[in-house]
Amino acid sequence: MSVEKKHSPRRIPDRRIDPIVFGVASLIAAAVLVALVAIPQYLSKQARLDVLRGHVGEIGRIAASVVDGDLHRRLLDPDNYSDELYDEAVAPLVRLHSADPDIFYLYTMVERNGAPYFVLDTAASPNLKTERPLEASGYMEEFEVREGTGNDWLKDIAAGNTYVTPNFEQDDYGTFLTAHVPIYDSKGHYSGFVGVDFDTQYYQMYEARFRTIAIASLVGALLLALLVGYLVARYHAAMQRRIRELHESSIHDSLTGLYNRRGVMEVIKKDLETRVGKSALLLIDIDNLSAINDARGHVAGDAVLARTSEAIRNNLRDGDLCGRFGDEFIVYAPGCDATDAAEMAQKVLTSLSKEGMPLARADFSVSVGVATCDNDRSEFARMYREAEEALRGARSEGRNRIGIAPAWELCAPQEGSPKRAALA
Repeated sequence: MSVEKKHSPRRIPDRRIDPIVFGVASLIAAAVLVALVAIPQYLSKQARLDVLRGHVGEIGRIAASVVDGDLHRRLLDPDNYSDELYDEAVAPLVRLHSADPDIFYLYTMVERNGAPYFVLDTAASPNLKTERPLEASGYMEEFEVREGTGNDWLKDIAAGNTYVTPNFEQDDYGTFLTAHVPIYDSKGHYSGFVGVDFDTQYYQMYEARFRTIAIASLVGALLLALLVGYLVARYHAAMQRRIRELHESSIHDSLTGLYNRRGVMEVIKKDLETRVGKSALLLIDIDNLSAINDARGHVAGDAVLARTSEAIRNNLRDGDLCGRFGDEFIVYAPGCDATDAAEMAQKVLTSLSKEGMPLARADFSVSVGVATCDNDRSEFARMYREAEEALRGARSEGRNRIGIAPAWELCAPQEGSPKRAALA
């Protein structure tokens, strides 16, 4: 474990946003926003298509209404066919077709043995006014139904319903919808049906505009999703930073910047669980802190604590850990034996005895208890108990001294190596 000498609460650096949080938040936001954009657009497109199909169906009903059902019934029998009868029956449809340039084909049919056959076709009339190069279907020419279509639509028309193709159809001239509407004679008998192939070029033109809007909306939704993901990731990073700051604050002493009891025990226990080798524990206590607080006030007492923590920090090695336990300071020194620990304690005593506390106008001293462990089974509770006993021994012998467990040795602060005397 590597711990810096200065144990003041470290500044938590700003972390970059978590890419996983950014990705997940962006995906969730994208799913929601795209759904909010795409679903209304899909429903709107279906509504526009339904309106168009309704319009085409209405044109088909108009076409069926202009057909003379009695003449059409007569033409259903090929024996009754004549050019004059054909021209008379198709004439109303030709006028309607000529008046509406959006009609591709306008024709009538009849069902025979489950197959549709052409009866009338306005494209066959020389009176049709259209700019489209149409190909006429002959009288009683079978209409080739697309494979897989079936004849349910024929049954639907025979039942008296208007049938409009659910999807667009295409040929060499463009895209169209087809409406089929039943024809009835004067007696109300079903006499075939009319068919209208209606051009949807204008509809496709407007749909292209809607499609551009839809694509732009989806791109905007995705960009907004990325922004939401970024903001969520920033918020998450800020919360994580705040949590780390609160944790750092909770394990550090506000006066000295050292670890507090909770923090130092947490780090020491974690290190002892994994450490192999010797280690030392130093308890440093200010001998007359209570008297300073009573005589000079707590401001002076706080200054003494701050000066003592500074002296301890200045004499730590790389990797040593220091914390404050109320009026005591604890130093955990991994890889340190009794000799090194005693030398460290002596440096702290020497530093404080030389400089004193002129600003606080208070004379004070510290006593140190040292416990060491030379095996791999270090236990914080045992080391702390032994260091505490060594500290009590040092204070009972006049304070401003160092007690070392288990030898219970003392030494007075002086230059150079400490002189030790056995307690027991």
